[in-house]
Amino acid sequence: MNYSRFELDFEKRTLPALLKRRAEELGDMPYVKFRGQTVTFAEMNETSNRVANSLDDLGVQHGDKVCLLMKNSLEFIYAWYGLAKLGAVMVPVNPNLKGNLLRHIVTNSEATILFIDNDLIERIKLIEDEISDVSKMIWIEENPDVQLSDQFDSIEIIEFETLLASSPDQPEDKVEPIDAMSILYTSGTTGPSKGAMLSQHYYYDNALMAIHFQNHTEGDVLFSCLPMFHANAQLTSCYTALLTKGTFVMSKMFSLSTFMDEIAECQATHTNVMGSILILLMKQEPSPDDVKNSLRVINSVPLIPEALEFEKRFGVKLVSMFGATETAICMASPFDEETKPDSCGKALPHFDCRIVDDNDQEVPRGTKGEIVVRGTVPFVQMAGYYNMPEATLAAFRNLWYHTGDFGIQDEHGYFYFVDRKKDAIRRRGENISSYEVEEVINSHPSVLESAAVAVKDEVMTEDEVKIFVILRDDESLSAEDLILYSKDRMAYFMVPRYVEFVDEFPKTPNQKVQKFALRDMGNTTATWDREKAGIKIER
Repeated sequence: MNYSRFELDFEKRTLPALLKRRAEELGDMPYVKFRGQTVTFAEMNETSNRVANSLDDLGVQHGDKVCLLMKNSLEFIYAWYGLAKLGAVMVPVNPNLKGNLLRHIVTNSEATILFIDNDLIERIKLIEDEISDVSKMIWIEENPDVQLSDQFDSIEIIEFETLLASSPDQPEDKVEPIDAMSILYTSGTTGPSKGAMLSQHYYYDNALMAIHFQNHTEGDVLFSCLPMFHANAQLTSCYTALLTKGTFVMSKMFSLSTFMDEIAECQATHTNVMGSILILLMKQEPSPDDVKNSLRVINSVPLIPEALEFEKRFGVKLVSMFGATETAICMASPFDEETKPDSCGKALPHFDCRIVDDNDQEVPRGTKGEIVVRGTVPFVQMAGYYNMPEATLAAFRNLWYHTGDFGIQDEHGYFYFVDRKKDAIRRRGENISSYEVEEVINSHPSVLESAAVAVKDEVMTEDEVKIFVILRDDESLSAEDLILYSKDRMAYFMVPRYVEFVDEFPKTPNQKVQKFALRDMGNTTATWDREKAGIKIER
């Protein structure tokens, strides 16, 4: 796809300018669909204007940080777009977070206002005394059965619906392409989660690259069942539909039993999924109707070994991509070439991707090294980690973003992911910080030390979280009790599936745990399995 037809002059590459333009051009054409509701381009522009003007009346200014602790909803998009029109900065938060992890993001971002689903408000009550910068909380009725009984000493409570009473007029546009539109928090692989500052232009250019490798045409229907707090749904679905004059169809969440029915209902042409969803679809009983779907392209991260078989069965082109919050989508499968199931593609037009050794020297093709990335046009990578200048400098050593991932590039320019150099765990689409898992486990009074690693699930062939634990002298603790302790202190997807008690860890001379040795150990006869024990973790 020639993406140049969607290119705009640099000063027009902001969300406020683009949405206003699309509202004037397309008016009553559908832009967003969600649970039977359709919002036109004109309605999206007008409603986000109302939200922006109300936020302006509440004192929100250019550069202010505002957290969104919300599940998928139209209100999420209204809040995001309303903030963007003021030049304020959206800080989306995983709605499964609680306790210290939630507190860290709210305080580190210096957020002054929270948008929050009403069924999550009790989580803020627990940390109210630790988030003193927050003065207002705007609640959305996610669950009508939940009553707001909590009283807050220092936080004003505002109903989202009241924001819609303000003027629908366009706020004065003072937003520049280089201004920050969001701070997205990474998984915190070697410490607390870091907030990547992403510009208005970052969002625009990422959508432009999505058009390139997903072969978008004007009027496409983009379906997503991924959470809106993730970059994937925001960038490659919602914003891309805006740029391509398409329709974004947002699902509440993934459901295997309804996924293909939702695709059929909205006649989606494109969708973005995690590789685990492809695996689940392939495990379904084949049907002659499988190929009778509207999809032209599925972007999957990663692809599955049966990718070619999947394409034939479902009559769809599979593409994949590689990137990070810090550097957006920097490589992807070429649409017009045969699908390579084991590759994450080639460098996209606006990026230079290389494989280097520990001294940042490029290695020969076919040699394993670290994947590093540099934009070839301005403002397509993050501006830095918010309030973490030293971490920013470390990530962009020698002016290249270091992904922390090992990879190989072949003689044809294809890149292949090999392993994670940095200490992260990816479970069913979620990036998990081993540091944050260990922080919770180590807080148990019976635990002396712990180490979280990724091990393969036997059925899904994906990563699961395993925690190795050393107990304090004269202490005893069952794996079940440790998991029950953990589930109230971390997001559901972070709770370890596997637990193994050990007497010591393999360590380097400077006493760092050699996690590669623990990963190589995998599961043993001494490993306890939460799923086999019948313990279910609720969201």
